[in-house]
Amino acid sequence: MKLRINPWFTDSCAVFLNNLFKWYPGSTGKILSVLEWGGGNSSIYFLQKKCRILTIENNEDFIKDLSALSHALGYKVNVTSKLEDAASDFNDYDLTILKADKFEDIGTSVFEMQDWSIIVNDGISRLQVIEAINERKTSAIIVLDNVEYCANWGSLDRCSAHPDRVRSYRQILRDPSWQHYLFEQVEGREGHSVPDATGWEAPIRWISGVLWRHDHLLAKLMVSHIGLPVVNLDGLDDRDILTLPERCPFDWDEMKWLVDEYSNVLTLDRKFE
Repeated sequence: MKLRINPWFTDSCAVFLNNLFKWYPGSTGKILSVLEWGGGNSSIYFLQKKCRILTIENNEDFIKDLSALSHALGYKVNVTSKLEDAASDFNDYDLTILKADKFEDIGTSVFEMQDWSIIVNDGISRLQVIEAINERKTSAIIVLDNVEYCANWGSLDRCSAHPDRVRSYRQILRDPSWQHYLFEQVEGREGHSVPDATGWEAPIRWISGVLWRHDHLLAKLMVSHIGLPVVNLDGLDDRDILTLPERCPFDWDEMKWLVDEYSNVLTLDRKFE
């Protein structure tokens, strides 16, 4: 860990992702690829989790700072305004920053550029991005920041002032083909809350969400709210149940277990790194 970075998601969302990275990359057997609409702390965070990242960003000063910091940390960075160059050179860099002012500058083809492991919607054109995610039924894990956009409370710029965005956020969160956890950071306005690890307090009731399709690996392993699987890969097709009589022998005549309650034979390999 070259630099301790908190991604700008709610604290409990960051805990979920931290635990997810303990086991999920090993279960896929590949380098995780991240399509990130809006870069920043999260870009460095994903780099330090050994992901390969395409960040779409529109602020020139911000791009310079992110690029310089990534270089200083020893990562290979490519900055381009052409999707074709980003696609052709993607595997040669740790971080690719694609300059764009709006969704139309990129188009939907970026979703087909890779079999994305994670897609972050936290930048430009949030409405168009979430609509594209929903329409394509992507197999990626979705990190959806500022879920409070779908609420009917709070500041106008996060709710009723954007009815189309409200409707789109609500649609994907209500869709039964998606599973999700919503992680709330309580409002800290005027000091009425506990600050995060950096001392910062949320000025609004802030919510980040993590979503995945109902047939995703996370659904099959029944991941908990802190990002850890309930069963390991042996439980995918319930293969582990076939070995239960051997691992958990019970004497029905004597009505007692034949192994200790916390026997080592019950401990399956979680493959945590």
